[in-house]
Amino acid sequence: MTTDQPENPSDLLTEDAPTFEILFNTYWESLYQYTARVLCSEADAQDLIQDLFTDLWERRHHLHITTHIRYYLFSAARKMILRKFRDDGVKERYLEKLMQYGEQGSELTMSTIIHKDIIARLQDDLRMLPEKERQIFTWSHFDELSIREITSKTGTAEQTVRNQLNSAYRKARTLVNKLIIML
Repeated sequence: MTTDQPENPSDLLTEDAPTFEILFNTYWESLYQYTARVLCSEADAQDLIQDLFTDLWERRHHLHITTHIRYYLFSAARKMILRKFRDDGVKERYLEKLMQYGEQGSELTMSTIIHKDIIARLQDDLRMLPEKERQIFTWSHFDELSIREITSKTGTAEQTVRNQLNSAYRKARTLVNKLIIML
């Protein structure tokens, strides 16, 4: 750090705009180079660093920085880069699904209708199971809980849960056969 900068990192984030400007001028270039190298995009790097300093300025009254300001800034930049990668990945997956939907529009619509109908019939048939078996079957297959998790919810022994699940399977076998015939 230069001699113009305060020793206490939190002092850099005061209402004093010239002190904050010193902070910006000192670290902007190295942060930019780091993010541009990681993101492989100068425009994205500029946006990210601008967002970093804007966020820092907006939250200056609530921040309590105990480490060296350089470590704090690079750590914040790294987190923003990771968040960007995550968000871009989600966006990319969403666009892929949207493209698939566009290509298969009517097929997906029919498939969705059939799927909803099958689920509705399965739920109707599951209502015929005894309460405990139905609950355990639901937890196991719809909520994807393990035997141990179900045991902790019910307060019964693991073997009891297994027995009730097996009984539900035996009774549900006819339900499953109906579903297979529907398909």
